[in-house]
Amino acid sequence: MERAVLLLREPLFQYTSPMAEIKSALEIALEKTRDIQGDPEAVRKHEAKNEGRKMLATLRRDPDFQLKKALKAVPRDRTGWVKEGLFEAVRSNLVLPQEEADLARLEELAVVMKELSRDRAMVDAILQQVRDFFSRYLQDRDRLIEGLTEQYEPRRKQREQQLSQQYGRPVKLEASQDPEFAKLLQDHLGRLQEQYQHALVEVESHLRGMAGF
Repeated sequence: MERAVLLLREPLFQYTSPMAEIKSALEIALEKTRDIQGDPEAVRKHEAKNEGRKMLATLRRDPDFQLKKALKAVPRDRTGWVKEGLFEAVRSNLVLPQEEADLARLEELAVVMKELSRDRAMVDAILQQVRDFFSRYLQDRDRLIEGLTEQYEPRRKQREQQLSQQYGRPVKLEASQDPEFAKLLQDHLGRLQEQYQHALVEVESHLRGMAGF
């Protein structure tokens, strides 16, 4: 009778997008509410900025939402604050993607930025660069994972043999199931994200200037 093979089924490492760790702009704003309750002017500003943040959420849910019309309907004394909140929503969504589908969000950000900036052609140019930048990040991330997995293969086989001896029966071990590989991969991914995040801060600063903030 053949000996049973012990198969470790669940990966011990799963890549988590930075996007999943960032609170929504609305959540952050709500946390600040208690700090401004005693100041009527601060309350008005807070409410107006929240209104702006919600506009991006509405645009995301409803492609037919007329952002230009919604902004024109805002009283003049609140317009600046509403636009500021709208830009904060853009900023909070300008994060490194986890997958190719995340790039679709750039279309919504482009719609918003074209209402915040007079230079629509420049908005298109910059966000196209961001799209290319994000695509390159995904490619670099995939190559990094593939390269590290290949590099780790001899060690994986060694670990597989060690576990087989430990359990007294054959063990099948994938690299993603090995805590040692998980740490190695997380360290390298962290450095890659840091490099790209640094460039993303510059993009955010440029967009902020275009929006007039």
